[in-house]
Amino acid sequence: MKKKILSLVLCLMMCASVLTGCNLFGTDLETYYNAVVASINFNYELNGKTVSDRLEITKRELINAYNSYGYNYVNNYNYTQEEAIDITLNTIINRELMIRDVEVQAQKEGKELFNDREKSYLWQETYDAIYENLRAYYNEVLGIEEDEETSSEEESGVYQKYQPSATYYKHTQDGQVKYEIKKTTPVATVSGNYEILKNNDGVVYDYEYEDKDGNQIFQELIYETLKAYMADTNWKTAFNKYIQTVRDNYSYVEFEDDDEVFYFELDRIYDIVRDNYVVEKYEELYNKAAENGSTLTGVRVDNILDYYVNEVKADYDLYRDDPETFETDVLSSSTNVHYVYSGENATNYFNVGVIKLSFKDGQKTPEDLEKEINSGEVVADEDYIEGQLNSIYNALYADIKDEKTGKSTGRKISASGLLKEIQTLLSNDEYKYVTYEEVSQSNQKMSEEEVKAYVDEKNQSIAYARADAFIKYLYYYNDDTTFQNSDKTAVFGVNGNEVVYNETFSGSQNEAFDEALKKLYNNGNAQVGDLSDLIRTDDGVYILFYAGEVESLFENITSEFSLTFEDIEKLGSTRVNIFNNKTYFDLLYEAVYVENNFDNFEAENLEHLKRTLTKADNDAIVKYPDNYKDLF
Repeated sequence: MKKKILSLVLCLMMCASVLTGCNLFGTDLETYYNAVVASINFNYELNGKTVSDRLEITKRELINAYNSYGYNYVNNYNYTQEEAIDITLNTIINRELMIRDVEVQAQKEGKELFNDREKSYLWQETYDAIYENLRAYYNEVLGIEEDEETSSEEESGVYQKYQPSATYYKHTQDGQVKYEIKKTTPVATVSGNYEILKNNDGVVYDYEYEDKDGNQIFQELIYETLKAYMADTNWKTAFNKYIQTVRDNYSYVEFEDDDEVFYFELDRIYDIVRDNYVVEKYEELYNKAAENGSTLTGVRVDNILDYYVNEVKADYDLYRDDPETFETDVLSSSTNVHYVYSGENATNYFNVGVIKLSFKDGQKTPEDLEKEINSGEVVADEDYIEGQLNSIYNALYADIKDEKTGKSTGRKISASGLLKEIQTLLSNDEYKYVTYEEVSQSNQKMSEEEVKAYVDEKNQSIAYARADAFIKYLYYYNDDTTFQNSDKTAVFGVNGNEVVYNETFSGSQNEAFDEALKKLYNNGNAQVGDLSDLIRTDDGVYILFYAGEVESLFENITSEFSLTFEDIEKLGSTRVNIFNNKTYFDLLYEAVYVENNFDNFEAENLEHLKRTLTKADNDAIVKYPDNYKDLF
């Protein structure tokens, strides 16, 4: 089955960048681009009157949308070109229905479509978009390439706490316990908190505003602001390239001068920004209306449970007699493994928080020492080598980063100082585990089951608290960013004297690392927050934090595995990655939401829009495939 597409989300991402156009031939381009590919015949009641009008979608709009996002259906979801274009056209149609619905609702309430905050926001977004387009040409003139990977890496260096979009809640109805799901924060627009922009005359920035003389002063403000850049030759060249691109893409339009081209392009961008924002308003209206329902997201608890049960059964069938495949999968992506192989002599896999301090530029390394010795420059006995290695590794330090930006603060701490600081922190009383004996003696009225339940819950919270305390060091004292802001952690395995490495760290494997991992695992007796000593490798030193065994979330899994509604509590209280607050419920909800909710939403709610905004007959929405079949 093909993956389902969140076309509503994708339509919100229609870019405002310069159009790439298509390599099409023909003398009558205006007729070609303006060919109607679909029409919507609106018909609805508004304030006691019937409104009837026809909206036409052109081939130019379809091509633009496909170039903006539709191609992803082919590249990422294996749809054919014809299917992708049809989905794109459906998205445009749905989008136009949503936009009209928001406009109608505003008219029914006697309100302006946009308040002053929204007008300011739309003006600023339009300015930012056209400036970014111009800056792209400026970078091209200077030969500057945007380094997207570097930008992504910088963002990954800052801890991003997971923000759940939904939660389950437990309540009693008609004497029965029920579990349901609701959104944590409904979709909201900027209407309530965006800064209102005003000019010296106290007029709110509004792209559509005209003064008493018919001047569009806030459109002119954008142009005049950008013109100030043109004193620089490179910016002027960039502007000319930009204008020429617009002329090329709209070669059938007879522009009088560059000013007309600029305002044409500015209107194009504003229309995209405006329509995207109206769709956001529609989604906000949808979510507010949905709050009256019992399941606000279209996802039910049984959807979550069924999805997880199927994942567990699939993994059980895959791994129960195949330890090699299990090992490959658990080392590379333990998050996606829902059944842990437990056959005879099975390897014990566990999660690890890894801090690595690498050799900095200019620092002497073990490789440098080896070259020195091999060259015969020094007479190296064991004492000399040991002394040199101690000096090399004692010189390693953590470059402490800012917790808001992820950039270096210029402050440093030695490797041994860092380990001691973490050890001291985790030895505080708040991070000490409780034992069954302690709790039982101090709470003699509690039953054995109650004591066990209390100890398990208390120690789980302590384990999470230890992990939370370690996050600071994992992100801001660490030269390795591999697993930052990821659902995964590093996974290693121990089976007797055999040690299995996560591929990321296989190049650092040596005898000291092997022994440290075995000691950390402690024959299965390790507790979350146990630390290794400093581990010396050829590429630096490591500090390891035991982050828990890789294990099946539920016990006694068989081909008949099933769950009850109460099991949502375990899914909702168990973290996917101990170094973040994202739970298995969150992980599963994201998957089910994509699979269920928006498909249901588009199928049901947009069908409602068709019924309320059109006559809902065969002529309500019409496609004209003959006018776009040449694009397949």
